[in-house]
Amino acid sequence: MRQISATGNSRGFTLLELMLVVLIIGLLAVTVSLALPDSTRQLLERDGRRLYAQIGLAAEQAVYRNQDYGLRVNSQEYGFFRRQGETWTPVDPLSRLSAQPLAEGVRLSLAMGGQRLDLDQEQPQVLIVSDGQLSPFALSLSHPDVARTLQIEASFGGDLRLREVTP
Repeated sequence: MRQISATGNSRGFTLLELMLVVLIIGLLAVTVSLALPDSTRQLLERDGRRLYAQIGLAAEQAVYRNQDYGLRVNSQEYGFFRRQGETWTPVDPLSRLSAQPLAEGVRLSLAMGGQRLDLDQEQPQVLIVSDGQLSPFALSLSHPDVARTLQIEASFGGDLRLREVTP
């Protein structure tokens, strides 16, 4: 009869060794996924949500502070302005209304009354009035690598809407 030894010549890996290898692979996968940049679509959505929130905040501040605001848009950036007398001055750079840089490749276009506007203006194109009214507009954010466009729409009564549209 053969004796079976607990310390015999067993081949293979123990369960503990296998679990340790799986843990290390999992940690490496998480590290790599966190190091990768956001997708272009996620960057476009982030910029759209941020601009939508800033327009909403400007509308609220206009009412609460009894101050008219304006939004100036060009193809690659935007900025909020306050009306002081007859002139428009940029908002404080430390304000929540300060313009944030758009992701690389994101483009803006603005339409009012169904017509696309020329974006090379010095004055704000969108008025945010202290009585809660807004210039009706459709502001589109697009990227050449993303099939869909984000659109921020405003009505005269101050209603804002963010939606995804397929061109």
